[in-house]
Amino acid sequence: MISIKQLNYARAVGRTLHFKHAAEECNVSPSALSTALNELENHLGMKIFERDTKKVLITPAGKTVLERAEKILVEVEDLQSMATLNQTPLSAPMSVGFIPTIAPFLLPNLLKEINTKHPGFQLMVS
Repeated sequence: MISIKQLNYARAVGRTLHFKHAAEECNVSPSALSTALNELENHLGMKIFERDTKKVLITPAGKTVLERAEKILVEVEDLQSMATLNQTPLSAPMSVGFIPTIAPFLLPNLLKEINTKHPGFQLMVS
């Protein structure tokens, strides 16, 4: 089974083209990162990276894998954000337009009440 962790490691190596830098970015040892990527490559039955002691190159098949992995990781991040927003009502920024003649009368009391009930609420007035 392919894991999100493996995809994140592959993304980091693809971005840095360096196992040690990618491992530092992912807060793991280079050997743990390398092991996870070897498992990913074995599971997929293809090489994502060509590596030697001096450099890391992305294989043509690896380029496709990394593009698809990026799409998956973006979707996972969106899913996590959506789940967080659902746990905290009114936590996403909201843009509201008011006409200048009533805004000074409505906004102070409205914002005070909203901020009391929903401290993470962000209102962007336009």
